[in-house]
Amino acid sequence: MYLGIRKIQRFFLFFIVVAISGLVFPHAAFCGGVWLYEIGTPDLGAASAGRGATALDASTAITNPAAMTNLDRSQLMVGTQALFIDTRFSTDNSSYGGGDGGNAGGFLPAASFSYASKIRDTFWIGFGLASYFGLGLKYDDDWSGRYYAKESSLLTAGASISVGTNVTDSLAVGVGLDVLVAKLFMKTAINNFPLDSSKNDGELKADSITTGVGGNVGLFYKLTPKFRAGMTYRAPVKLKFEDAVSLSNLGSILQAGLTKSGLLGRDLDITFTIPQAVLFSLHYDMTSRWAIMGSVGWQNWQEFGELEASIPNTAASDIAVDLNYTDTWHFALGLRGRIADKWIWSIGAAYDTSPCSESNRSPILPLDRQWRFATGFQYELDEDVTLGIAYQYLDAGTARINRKGGALTGDLKGKYSTNRIQYLAVNVQWKF
Repeated sequence: MYLGIRKIQRFFLFFIVVAISGLVFPHAAFCGGVWLYEIGTPDLGAASAGRGATALDASTAITNPAAMTNLDRSQLMVGTQALFIDTRFSTDNSSYGGGDGGNAGGFLPAASFSYASKIRDTFWIGFGLASYFGLGLKYDDDWSGRYYAKESSLLTAGASISVGTNVTDSLAVGVGLDVLVAKLFMKTAINNFPLDSSKNDGELKADSITTGVGGNVGLFYKLTPKFRAGMTYRAPVKLKFEDAVSLSNLGSILQAGLTKSGLLGRDLDITFTIPQAVLFSLHYDMTSRWAIMGSVGWQNWQEFGELEASIPNTAASDIAVDLNYTDTWHFALGLRGRIADKWIWSIGAAYDTSPCSESNRSPILPLDRQWRFATGFQYELDEDVTLGIAYQYLDAGTARINRKGGALTGDLKGKYSTNRIQYLAVNVQWKF
């Protein structure tokens, strides 16, 4: 009877947390970067190093479902996160003048939820709400790159269900299904001036919601009692925003040209693919109190596709621009140790290569190489509850741009004098 009541209480708490997380979760993917390792979990304090192998809390249900088998009992993790984004462009040259755009970032909240439950000794099931992909920038309306982008946001909200099981005493496998809801909002100025000097800028606007389905496959292997490894593969997710784009305030000459090119009078879609990714992680307990973790990852940015939308000339037959990105690599190293009976400290750093050069970098997505530096603390309130806090600084590089545009977009040259994100996360872990 007592066990039945405990199970009812457990699931009652589970649904309460899901409801609370759902209220704040839609903001979780809005940030200056795109690939989000940061989901408010304790491993943020180690720059997510060793994520697929450390396997110490319920977030494994999202990150590596096979690693759930390393948990000692069922667990629930709730993470909240604040992002402080500072992104400022410095113009070297622009065909049509304008300002630097101000701070295109700002403050944004985020949240995540994960739950891992042992069904029987060798079989686990997990649920999660989190986002690993998103972007968001807003420049001043009169900035020098307004014909490439004025405002863009891609908010993604993902729900996942996963299972993990032991194949042998050392090897576990897991698989997860991800359902992603994505909202795209975008504004770009349209240049009427060369054709009609009396006409103000027109506007290209995209506003649409779509869904995508992906998956996550994981392996977890204990080489020794102190040394474990994890590998995950996350499948690509195709997002197609159909009939998403509208054009307004076009000059008569430009409108006639775009009608002739076939751009006007048909549905304007935007399609891109969230990259597939592979992550290999290691975790080694050097002593009973200290561990070192590391990760190496690959992301398939070549398949990213179209995101920037603009009108380069009067003969344009499409508004979407293929950014022609290249694949990227991720490296992370972290340290985790018990510094007192109830206190755990973590520290880490990570590096991601750039997916593009300055000639094809877009102000809608100013990706460059990225450095992450992080630290965090956890306090074990009792044997069931652990509280955590973590901070991370992300240096996104200068993201230099040297774009040769069309007659209407013009050239844009400059760099980001400031391009950084600061993260502050607070999380709570319950064991049942």
